[in-house]
Amino acid sequence: MMDTAKGFAQEIKMAKVSAHGTVVGTVYFTARAKRYMSDGAVLENSGHGWKLRGKLKAGLTPQAAYEAQLAKQREAEKTHPAAFAYRKELHDLAPLCKRWKLHAAVTMMPDDADGVWSEACDGFGDNIAADVDDIVRLCGLYRLAIKESENV
Repeated sequence: MMDTAKGFAQEIKMAKVSAHGTVVGTVYFTARAKRYMSDGAVLENSGHGWKLRGKLKAGLTPQAAYEAQLAKQREAEKTHPAAFAYRKELHDLAPLCKRWKLHAAVTMMPDDADGVWSEACDGFGDNIAADVDDIVRLCGLYRLAIKESENV
């Protein structure tokens, strides 16, 4: 019975996305994703399902908006490599639906990897499958990203 309910909920989420046509492209940020749709809708998922973020301005095509966002990200990656290393490690450790939790824990206590692990990986539920060494590495990358942003 539980599996049926979960499957039904997933179908509803997918129906919401497909109601806006086809996916032109998805851009991934630290703890969220932005999806450009063929009807000009921009959807966002911060770990709790796709929500309508807005519509593109008249005259701007979904493909052009998507490509502009990708170009902006590529440029930022060149100037902020530590931030992108942190983001890659975060994405490798946690799926989109759990990224917000791990990222929030790291930002609150970047010097306490054991605390981050306890909150995100050994909490009451919805835990991330990572060991303490993974979290130590993630916290180190976050601290490097913070130093990098202070130097810019």
